[in-house]
Amino acid sequence: MKKRITETLLGLLAFVCCLPMMAQQHPEWQSQYAIGLNKLAPHSYVWPYKNAGDVRNGNYEDSPYYMSLNGKWKFHWVKNPDNRPKDFYKPSFYDGSWAEINVPGNWERQGYGTAIYVNETYEFDDKMFHFKKNPPLVPYEENEVGSYRRTFSIPASWKDRRVVICCEGVISFYYIWVNGHLLGYNQGSKTPAEWDITDKLQEGENTVALEVYRWSAGSYLECQDMWRLSGIERDVYLYSTPKQYIADYKVISSLDKKEYKEGIFGLEATVEGPSASASSLSYRLEDAAGRTVLRGEQPIKSRGLSNFIAFEEQRIPEVKPWSAEHPNLYTLVLELKNPDGEVSELTGCMVGFRTSEIKDGRFCINGVPVLVKGTNRHEHSQLGRTVSKELMEEDIKLMKQHNINTVRNSHYPTHPYWYQLCDRYGLYMIDEANVESHGMGYGAASLAKDSTWLPAHMDRIQRMYERSKNHPAIVIWSLGNEAGNGINFERTYDWMKSIEQSRPVQYERAEQNYNTDIYCRMYRGVDVLRAYARQTEPKVYRPFIMTEYLHTMGNSGGGLKEYMDVFESEPIVQGGCIWDWVDQSFREIDENGKWYWSYGGDYGPEGVPSFGNFCCNGLVNAAREPHPHLIEVKKNYQYIKSALTDRRNLSLKVKNWYDFTNLNAYTLHWQVVGDNGTVIKEGTHKIDCAPHATADFALGRIKLPSNIREAYLNLSWTPDTPQPFIGTDFEVAYDQFVLPAGKNFHAQVSKPEGEVKWDIDRQTGALRSYMYNGKEMLASPVVLSLYRPVTDNDNRERTGGARAWKKAGLDNLVQKATFVESSAKGGKAKVELLNAEGRKVGTADFLYTLRKNGTLEVKTTFVPDTAVITSLARVGLAFEMPDTYNQVSYLGRGEHETYADRNRSGRIGIYHTDAERMFHYYVRPQATGNRTDVRWVNLTDEAGNGLTFRSDKHFQFSVIPFTDMNVDKATHINELKRTGVVTVHLDAEQSGVGTATCGPGVLPQYLVPVQKHTFEFMIRPLAK
Repeated sequence: MKKRITETLLGLLAFVCCLPMMAQQHPEWQSQYAIGLNKLAPHSYVWPYKNAGDVRNGNYEDSPYYMSLNGKWKFHWVKNPDNRPKDFYKPSFYDGSWAEINVPGNWERQGYGTAIYVNETYEFDDKMFHFKKNPPLVPYEENEVGSYRRTFSIPASWKDRRVVICCEGVISFYYIWVNGHLLGYNQGSKTPAEWDITDKLQEGENTVALEVYRWSAGSYLECQDMWRLSGIERDVYLYSTPKQYIADYKVISSLDKKEYKEGIFGLEATVEGPSASASSLSYRLEDAAGRTVLRGEQPIKSRGLSNFIAFEEQRIPEVKPWSAEHPNLYTLVLELKNPDGEVSELTGCMVGFRTSEIKDGRFCINGVPVLVKGTNRHEHSQLGRTVSKELMEEDIKLMKQHNINTVRNSHYPTHPYWYQLCDRYGLYMIDEANVESHGMGYGAASLAKDSTWLPAHMDRIQRMYERSKNHPAIVIWSLGNEAGNGINFERTYDWMKSIEQSRPVQYERAEQNYNTDIYCRMYRGVDVLRAYARQTEPKVYRPFIMTEYLHTMGNSGGGLKEYMDVFESEPIVQGGCIWDWVDQSFREIDENGKWYWSYGGDYGPEGVPSFGNFCCNGLVNAAREPHPHLIEVKKNYQYIKSALTDRRNLSLKVKNWYDFTNLNAYTLHWQVVGDNGTVIKEGTHKIDCAPHATADFALGRIKLPSNIREAYLNLSWTPDTPQPFIGTDFEVAYDQFVLPAGKNFHAQVSKPEGEVKWDIDRQTGALRSYMYNGKEMLASPVVLSLYRPVTDNDNRERTGGARAWKKAGLDNLVQKATFVESSAKGGKAKVELLNAEGRKVGTADFLYTLRKNGTLEVKTTFVPDTAVITSLARVGLAFEMPDTYNQVSYLGRGEHETYADRNRSGRIGIYHTDAERMFHYYVRPQATGNRTDVRWVNLTDEAGNGLTFRSDKHFQFSVIPFTDMNVDKATHINELKRTGVVTVHLDAEQSGVGTATCGPGVLPQYLVPVQKHTFEFMIRPLAK
């Protein structure tokens, strides 16, 4: 294997040597071979540190030998490369008239150029740029260029030392100069590029200059589903080392493969640079308390330029292993010493002992099969793809609090601080190379099949690996995303397997070919997962872990329960990573001062390439505020799950889904609550239950009072000791069970003191007036409702969904009465349902009955014409009320939004909210605010006057502060307008939300049947 790889690489090097003659007619940024010039070889981070404590805390910025160049830079921008200031890099160049720009930060977010969002295509492959894709060429005349300059001075303590400049991330291609000397160039925007600038420096002021091109040949490998932005988007800094320095090191920190208890430690290092005298390299490994666990030292035998040092393998009995549940870390300190034992250089990293392997066809951490409860994560902020440390900390905090254990770096290596956080707080990481050529497709034109692109592919994979190889959080390497499959991914896989023995390597487009250790297809339905688990030809030997699933665009995330059922029942199907973590949207202000979230197509001229709001599919919005579906993820991903096995004795079976934690680390808090809100009994319970085991216990028999119809057994688990981001009062898991009580109990309803008057519209058969004490409660008639403001998923349903609803005209129905009869005690109406074209789509009968206690019963029977109606959004009643009645109380699932296929997270209880809080502001307005399994709802003003709605069957409802039509037509939230009403929906049934924007639509069991429906609601006044 190694011989074959070596021969391939030698052939490539010979070919690359011929390239200057072949590429003379084009600049370097138009060549796939111009990967870089004069860059240092890729290596692990060797930042200088002051002491071991700084290594432990990751405080390399505090070192006297580190200098950040972030901040204000002088900046000049042109649309055409020919107009760039060609000699701007010279120290004598006058930049006093130039503007300033923040580094890091994409220039499109600072007033230059146009932010373009596309998904599968190249943004420059468009008539706007007069260009058709033609790799490696990109547009010339429209290729924007940003010229950056700044000055810096080297500290006196750096004299006679080596100095390196590092650019962590610049997109897409750039040349770099120091003091007028060309250092080189770089292509590949997501891994660091470094140059030794020691001999280019001068005393006093120095000048650094970057010439950055928006597009380059490298753009063909950076076709990710994200905003296409430009400029210096990550840190730029200097660091200094002695003349002889630690150039690279590789840590082996594994466990024995028998008991997985003994730590295996190995260390290899490369020391480069000349030394006038003998020196040595030492290491020590410290535990969390700072005690030295291991140490070693070796003399550096040669005083030449390069020395490879391998320390003898060591064993640590009863080591504390690293996992996402228990991220135990050790501190590795590397010291370069002179003959007197003085430390000339100190660096190091955090070390975690763990294994990551495919064992018996299953993905295992420390020998234990784990479920990947993951999410994908793009880097995104209001600066573009520049993400602050504070925002990264917020990301990991929310992930840990919502039971997420894995993050996939989609689709490129991310900022180095993210890796430190995942090591420290415990997230399994799939690190992914910055390779996606989606715009070329997966067929013959795929760059995966073009060996002239192998050097670029290989460079990106190698740089990803070399910089991050020592991080314990990385448990899987990914070769890239959506770039087809072919020789380039076969060779990069071969290289990774030749150098990486301790972690699996995956690639989604390899499917079931040899060059992936994990079958990692995306957006497969549960039937496909089950079929793979039963596959016999070819024989299954790899786990199925979805790289992407549950596309959470807009009001989404339906069907997660069904996925979890498969994950937890089919051993070889081991979870996946939800798409996506954060909405890639920007907060903007319109001409009227109203803010909104922007998306693709909101910038630049008309006709700008765009894939609309497809960039807005996060579990959180761009401000890191959770969407309702994140709460559903927390519930489904929870590690403690209970089943009620005996209602009489409250016997329970608990499954411990933790991989390395006994349930005795948690306390169960339980409560039995009546449907009137009264706590009947409560207590706490401790359980000893090993990982992956089950335990049975009973809370005992509890007599339920006779004045309730049902009670709710609520279980809640909290940790006994605080964890990062999770205190001892933080709920990590919960379950609820309904306990029937007095089935025939009905609360006494007193007759209202005032008078109820009501009226049926003779033209429509609808309840058009409901008055109490002479005050009208309705702002519009109560009509049959079959439609909802379409969600992003509704628009993409393969069958049914918004297209079917609109084709049938459900979005613009008219009720035409064919019979109306009324009296003081009630009435009835028969209506035809007509669409905007006047076509009959169904019929409905309304039966109105006024009881002595003031309750108006509205019984509705709807019969669809199945030749016209093939799909239904909902079946229920809709009307408007004055917005003074915006206070909402209800008994049902809450306290957040739930839908039929996304309601496991909602606990039944009595909740108090209002119309504004019920409305969730998705980036593109759409149906929202629904509540499921509702027993009753009150809608009142602040004084408590209003209406109550009940049904003998559980129902769904929503109350929002906008009209349905306004929500349906608005494209951004600043287009929502309050008109003095709240819109009320009382639904017998409503469709789930599914994930059809990219993945399965609403599952059959959550669709509204296209058939006859009969349902009843009771309306009565409330008065204080």
